[in-house]
Amino acid sequence: MTRDKKPLHTTRLVLAMAGAMCLAGTAQAGKLADLLGSQGLKDAGNTAITGLALTDAQVIELGAKSVAQMDQDNPVAPADNAYARRLAKLSQGMEREDGLTLNFKVYLVKDVNAFAVPDGSVRVFAGLMDLMPDDAELMSVIGHEIGHVKLGHSKEHYRAAYLSSAARKGVAAIGGAVGKLAASDLGAIGEAAVNARFSRANETQADEYGVDFLRRHNMDPNASVRGMQKLASQDGKAKTSFLDDHPASQERVSHLQKYIARKK
Repeated sequence: MTRDKKPLHTTRLVLAMAGAMCLAGTAQAGKLADLLGSQGLKDAGNTAITGLALTDAQVIELGAKSVAQMDQDNPVAPADNAYARRLAKLSQGMEREDGLTLNFKVYLVKDVNAFAVPDGSVRVFAGLMDLMPDDAELMSVIGHEIGHVKLGHSKEHYRAAYLSSAARKGVAAIGGAVGKLAASDLGAIGEAAVNARFSRANETQADEYGVDFLRRHNMDPNASVRGMQKLASQDGKAKTSFLDDHPASQERVSHLQKYIARKK
């Protein structure tokens, strides 16, 4: 029984010590590593320290690396593909959007989905584009996802995903299996971050950002309402944070309608 409990106990110790050392400053990371005993646990401890002290620049770098891995793991539409041409046309001139540096690609996947990561990479799934032949509706979803990046929500998801990886490394370190972030680690962190549920407040803020995004690009702001209604009609098949039930879809529709009317 003692042997079975050891990995969990060690993981808690790693993260607790990492948190304490982080309060004292990241320069103490080496001291924590020395205290952890084995090389594997040293790596885990340093990973946990890095996660807790992750700067915005490091989160952006992690996002860039993870999306590069996701691009390898998914079929990316070539430039001459109809989906890619449509997105390129719609996103023309948005490479420097609201202080962000953005890049856009289409995944040739039938899921109804889209996401954006802290480095400004925006990925749109073909299934979402099929569901929304109306360009303004599609851009309302894209604007919403960009909002999560601009407002800092995506950075917090990446921080949490990285710390979760550090905790798993703490367990794996017992068997000496810990190393630097591999492609599989990057892919897992990226998937965990983009699939995590946003808070009610985060979703409301991103909904409002999406409306402002449409206005900024001279598109009908009411498309955000129509787009959400289309996603709601998918009965849970839409795997996008845009339709996260924080708050419920109808409540979000009502809020958007009031926000649009107030901004006229």
